[in-house]
Amino acid sequence: MSYAPGQEPSPAVPRHGRLAGFGVLAAALTVTALVTVLLAIGAPDGVVVATGGLLALLTLQVALWQRQHRLSGALRRSQDSLRTLVRSSVDPVVILDDSLRITFASEAAGSLLGLGVTDLVGVHVFDTVHPDDRSGLAGPLDGDGQAAVRTARIRSADGGWRLVQTTVRDLRADPDIGALVLHCRDVSPSAPAPGADSEPLELSLTDAVTGLPNRTALMRRLGAVQRGPRNRSYAMAVVGVLCSEVLSPGEEATVLRALSSRISRVLRGEDWLARSSDGDFVVLVQGSVADAEAVAERLIATVGPLTTPTGTLPVTAAAGVSQLSADVDPGEALRRADLALRSAHRAGAGAVHRYDDALRTEQDRRTALRADLDGALARGELRLVFQPVVDAVLHRTVTVEALLRWRHPAFGEVSPVEFVPLLEETALITDVGRWVLGQACRTVAALDGGGPGTEALNVAVNVSARQVRSGELVPDVLAALADSALHPSRLLVEITESVLLDDAHVIDDLAALRGLGVRIAVDDFGTGWSSLAYLVGMPVDVLKMDQYFLADVEHDPARRAMCRAVLQLGSSLGLPVIVEGVNTAATLTLLRDMGHRYLQGFLLCRPLEAEALARGIVLAADALDPAPPVR
Repeated sequence: MSYAPGQEPSPAVPRHGRLAGFGVLAAALTVTALVTVLLAIGAPDGVVVATGGLLALLTLQVALWQRQHRLSGALRRSQDSLRTLVRSSVDPVVILDDSLRITFASEAAGSLLGLGVTDLVGVHVFDTVHPDDRSGLAGPLDGDGQAAVRTARIRSADGGWRLVQTTVRDLRADPDIGALVLHCRDVSPSAPAPGADSEPLELSLTDAVTGLPNRTALMRRLGAVQRGPRNRSYAMAVVGVLCSEVLSPGEEATVLRALSSRISRVLRGEDWLARSSDGDFVVLVQGSVADAEAVAERLIATVGPLTTPTGTLPVTAAAGVSQLSADVDPGEALRRADLALRSAHRAGAGAVHRYDDALRTEQDRRTALRADLDGALARGELRLVFQPVVDAVLHRTVTVEALLRWRHPAFGEVSPVEFVPLLEETALITDVGRWVLGQACRTVAALDGGGPGTEALNVAVNVSARQVRSGELVPDVLAALADSALHPSRLLVEITESVLLDDAHVIDDLAALRGLGVRIAVDDFGTGWSSLAYLVGMPVDVLKMDQYFLADVEHDPARRAMCRAVLQLGSSLGLPVIVEGVNTAATLTLLRDMGHRYLQGFLLCRPLEAEALARGIVLAADALDPAPPVR
């Protein structure tokens, strides 16, 4: 039996039930007294036994009545708690039974649809839902009490449709609830122009994967907020989620639904959640930008490893926030939050960045640099510098690493940290990479016999993952070697660890280069997918330990232990280890004491222009043991 608010039954044990219980108890006491009298007067055993049986029966009845009373009281308290919780909820609440019929609707739910709650009780929920949205609403539920978000058009009393976002919690397995509990929220966009048909627009307002409002709905909501009362402030938080593994479309959909549920559970009642076209989650926050930062931090804290049938997925997030204002159109407001999100992504997982004018200036600079990279090579703005790698045992420079530099006509010297990622976003990286290979090989080959230590000097060239994946690396290397007449054994091709995880043709290409005599180095080893499983049997000749390990290495025992571990790993696999970032005398001493042999860093030599290379490689080796000061 179902009841609307105000029609709930009185407590589960009625008055006549309590009177019946007292009657049974009184009868039991009477029979007990009778048995006592019969024994006292010496009544026949049969009479005593019969009377005792009656006593036992009445005692059992008393016990059953007491148990029923306790259970009924517990049920009554559970029902009272549920009703109190439902009534205290800001959002409209609907409760469904197993057949998806409404057994309870809060007054707010009736108000949402313009109906009385008595009109809703007993109605099948699908009778209120737009036919095109029923399949999405009936998606699978885990039945474990976790929430799922569904968005659908619901018919209102005036015959129109309201876009309603529902957080569905399956509590059918809970003995105290035994139902589906729906917390609803009206996410309808602002009203269309008079005479316009809103239904075609409503069809495109929901994200097909998560059931959340999509970018179209978001933009309309932002517009409505900006046209709203001036005494309310709003801000926006854009949460970007990253997964380090490649997912199939089905796996990605599962992850997004799980994240939608997690995020929805920690939102405040006045927050409004949507998805943008690029897959980020967007939360419209009523309050200041500081409030948006607090909401974003709470959302990021809910994003973490997800357990799936195939294992655990490492998922991280960052967020950008911006204040909404009446003088900024919705598109620009979203772009500002996106800029802040990009800045947060560059800072790392868990970061929350606020938009400011400096971010806009930075973005304008990035846009200009990205445009100017096209043609920078042809205009002669790109060049190579070379940093020596010194053998601490033989006291000589054995390799120089070719490093790309850009002298911009307006901005001057642009850091590789700034422009190389822009190059890697475009196909230009392949053309520039081909030029770097040829230029580096020609420069080092031209040094032969040009001074001490120039004979058989090796050159290391960083190769982008995009160039490796293009399938053109082997022809590019062959062309560079043929053009420069450099022996293949003197070329060291540096790749990142992630390249070793690529498909078979990448490994085949690297193996082909090794077959020619070219050596392969894993750059920035220890910061990516480091694992013995990726190194054993792979076409790798050298490990380059990232300078991350040298931060505070003089005082941090853990980092010293890591430096030793990488050296021992390389030794056990027969792979030389080059240490980058040797910038202080204390670090140099420590590394030499550990047994590290191949060292590179500013302490030994800064990157050299090509014309200073012959002299610089000698000075780099001399820097291992600087001469004492002249007295």
